[in-house]
Amino acid sequence: MRSPVLLRGKLALITAFVVAVAIAGISVVTWLTTEHNLRTQLDRSLLASVPPPRIQIRCDEGVPAEGLRQVLQGIQTLSRNGLTCAPPGVDPVVTSSADFVTAPVLRDGVTESGAEARVALQPMSTGEVLILSRSTAEIDTTLTTLAGVLAAVSICGVLLVTGTGLWLTRRALAPMERLTEAAEHIARTEDLTTPVTVDGHDEVGRLGRAFTSMTAALAESRRRQRDLVNDAAHELRTPLTSLRTNIDLLVRSERTGRALPQRAEVLDRLQAQSQEFGDLVTELVVLARDDRELASEPVGVAGVIDRAVERARSRAHDHLFDVDHAEWSVAGDAGALERSVLNLLDNAVKFSPARSTITVRSRPGWLTVSDEGPGVPFEHRSSAFERFWRAPDARGLPGSGLGLAIVADVVAVHGGSVRFVPRPRGASVRVDLPEIR
Repeated sequence: MRSPVLLRGKLALITAFVVAVAIAGISVVTWLTTEHNLRTQLDRSLLASVPPPRIQIRCDEGVPAEGLRQVLQGIQTLSRNGLTCAPPGVDPVVTSSADFVTAPVLRDGVTESGAEARVALQPMSTGEVLILSRSTAEIDTTLTTLAGVLAAVSICGVLLVTGTGLWLTRRALAPMERLTEAAEHIARTEDLTTPVTVDGHDEVGRLGRAFTSMTAALAESRRRQRDLVNDAAHELRTPLTSLRTNIDLLVRSERTGRALPQRAEVLDRLQAQSQEFGDLVTELVVLARDDRELASEPVGVAGVIDRAVERARSRAHDHLFDVDHAEWSVAGDAGALERSVLNLLDNAVKFSPARSTITVRSRPGWLTVSDEGPGVPFEHRSSAFERFWRAPDARGLPGSGLGLAIVADVVAVHGGSVRFVPRPRGASVRVDLPEIR
């Protein structure tokens, strides 16, 4: 199977391609410019060597021709009848009828030996045409040499840029490689505590910090989930044992046919325990719910309090509820907020004597729920919001110890805080939430 091309290899190849195109373009322009300049210089040299039309040059005289031969490689004349005349030793240019011109002309030509030459045609006063030529072999050799040099420089340049690009991209992408290795290690081992060392303030550094924050959040979520499962398993052992004992008593009574004297009491306990298990499952679902599942919309706190008080009043007929609230709103989830207020009310009802008053007060930015029970000792107030925590003197009462933990989680998600506040008698819980206008 063909191995994949790494990112640094792709970047190096792209860089090399761009540089190769740039070098090739510069080389072509350089070669064309040099060719133009050399041929222009040759044309100027030929035109400067052409004598005035009034000068008469005869092949049989030889001297003027020999003088011109000192600066030219070829000189010849062309008569009207198409005959050419050149001094001895000169390789004459192949001519045609089109070469009998009436004005100076420059053109490319070929000598009788096959050599390429640059040709200047000059009409003379004698009616003949003077043909001056110069070989382009020097120019061709120079251009060929230049083409070889440019090709070598281009190849070396591309190789150098490719090597340098690989080295630079390797250095630049080293943090990305470390991040990739860390991600692969985490995917392979599921170890979310694996450190990710990526420094810098560029995009790779930002990605590394974001990845570290993500793994830390996942690790914290996993820890909370594990703690929730462990705590739930620990707290469920005792009620499950009690439930199993009561069921065993009923099963044994049915199998032996002997009446159970406390049968009605056992059935009442089973009913109460099943209700507690139902409440516990509901509370565990609330705690395990992802915060992103909560809505975020304007919620009237007064309406939330009214609905929660109505629900609490329906199942606490022997308590009075004193409610005084103002109209204000918070951005959040109405259901979750109502559940939190209801948990505070249920907790107050549970620890308050019959016919006592549960006081609810609310103003923009805060609300309090107070009772007339024994209160919470100062040293236990911070622990009261932990999951499954229960006061030593309340462990015989029904409940799971999750009510205040749910309140703390929901309030924290909504950007608020919850705490016990001093009260002469009983307990008072204050919830602070950011008001929206």
